[in-house]
Amino acid sequence: MGALASASDAVKGAEYDTITVPAGQKRTIRLGSGETLENTLIDITADGASVQIYPSGNDWAVRNVGIKGNHPGGHYIMTPGVPDKDGSAVVENVYLGDGQTEGSAKGGIWVNGNLPHRGTITFRNVHVGQMVDNGLYGMDSGYSGIGGVVHVEDSFFYSNNISNIRVGSVDGRTCRVDNCVVRVDDGATPPCGVGCSAPGAVNPRGVWAWFDAVQVTNSDIGGPIARDTKEGGYIEDENTRWGSEANTDRVPDGTPMTAEEAASGTSSGDSSGGTTTDPDDSDESDSPESGTVLELIAESGTSNVEYEFTVDGSVQKRTSASDNAAEDNDSITDNGDGTVTVSGVSGNGYGDSFLVDGVVTSMNLNEDAWTIRYDDQEVQVQDIALPKVLVVDGSNKPRVATEYTFTVSGSAEKSAALGSVNARDTVSDGEISGRIIGGKDGYRFSGDITGFSIDGPAQVSVEEDA
Repeated sequence: MGALASASDAVKGAEYDTITVPAGQKRTIRLGSGETLENTLIDITADGASVQIYPSGNDWAVRNVGIKGNHPGGHYIMTPGVPDKDGSAVVENVYLGDGQTEGSAKGGIWVNGNLPHRGTITFRNVHVGQMVDNGLYGMDSGYSGIGGVVHVEDSFFYSNNISNIRVGSVDGRTCRVDNCVVRVDDGATPPCGVGCSAPGAVNPRGVWAWFDAVQVTNSDIGGPIARDTKEGGYIEDENTRWGSEANTDRVPDGTPMTAEEAASGTSSGDSSGGTTTDPDDSDESDSPESGTVLELIAESGTSNVEYEFTVDGSVQKRTSASDNAAEDNDSITDNGDGTVTVSGVSGNGYGDSFLVDGVVTSMNLNEDAWTIRYDDQEVQVQDIALPKVLVVDGSNKPRVATEYTFTVSGSAEKSAALGSVNARDTVSDGEISGRIIGGKDGYRFSGDITGFSIDGPAQVSVEEDA
C-alpha cells in the first residue's frame, strides 16, 4: 500500500513521500493485513502536530518511515498488533528519535495489548529516542494471560524513560533482543509526566524483561539500570555488555540517525563506535491503554437496547473488559472526515467498552436504560458529549495578539483538530481563556455560552451540533 495514495497534503520527494501535519493537528494512519507503509517522512515539526500509526492484522509492514519533530505526547506514536498467534509483521528502518515533550503522556511504541497482540512482531533497524513513557513497550498483553512475541534486532535506543526495551511473553515463547544498543546520557531522559504514578521521576531501564525468558545477544546495554526484571521475567545473555562496560558509542549497521535517512532507506550509523535511579515501579504508567475508557452498561431487566456515539478522533474496541467487552456486533464506522461513529446493542446488566482517543461529539441513547462510565467516573451524556464548536481565529492579523475568556454552562475541551494547543490556553470548571498571535484556537463544548470577553482583532465563530 502506498502511504500517500490518498493524502492531499503529501508532497512527492526525490526518494520518498512527505506528509506534513499542520500545527495542532494529529494525523492517524491505519494499516490492515497485508498492507505496507513505506518510504515516508512524516513532518510533525509544527507546534502541537502529531501522528499516530495503527498497524493491525497479519503480514503488514512499516518500513523506511521517519518521524521528524518533537512528539507532543498524549498518545503513543505507534500502536502495532498481530491478532493471530501464528501471524507475523515487521517494523523496519524506522526513526522516532527526535524526542518527546517533557511531562507529557504516553511515549514511543506500545504493542497493542487491547487487540490483543498474540502473534510476532520483529523490530529491525529502529531508532527510538527520549520518549517519556517507554521507548518500546512490548509486553502488555501478558496481563490478560495472552502471550504475544516481540523481537528487536539491530536497533538503537537513546535515553527513553521507564524503559528503553520492555518485552516478554506470558505463554512460554521467548522474546529476543539481538545486536541492539541502549545509550543513556546524564540529563537527557525526559521526566515522567501525565499518567505516571510518580510524575517527574527518571528511570531509564535498558532491557526490562517480563513474564518469562528474554534472550539478549551481541548487544551493548548502557545506563545505571541496564537490566531489570519483573513478574517472573529473566534475561539470558550472550556476548552482551552491560552498564559501564557497554560500548554505547556504536550504532548498529543500517539504523537510521535522522528521519530523512529512515524515509530514504539509508543510514549513517557505524557499528564500530566512534549512561538512574531506584529500579522500583514508582514511575510506571498506571495504564498503558491508548485512549480514555468509555463503558456503556445496560440496566438490569433491559433487552436489546441500542446506543450510538460519534468521536472526533479514533475509537478502539476494548476486548479485555470481561462482561463489558466490545463484541463483533458492535460497529465502528470511519466517516471519512476525521470522525468515527460507534453503534451497538446490549441488555440485562451487560455492556460494551471502548478506548476513545479524541472528543465525543454526540451520543444517542435512552439514558434511563444505560449507565455511562468515562475515565472510571459515572457520567451523563451532557458531561462528555461536546456537540458545539467555538473557534478564535487570528489569521487575519498574523502579528497582533488577541486575548480572550469565555464561560459555558456545560463542559469544554481544547480541540487540537480545530487549532493550536499551548500552555497559555486553559480550561477549568467551564471557564476557558487563551491567547493567540496570528493563529487559531478551537474548543468543543456543551451547554450555553454564559460569558465572553475578547481583546484583539481575532474573529470568533460558533457552530451548533458541529
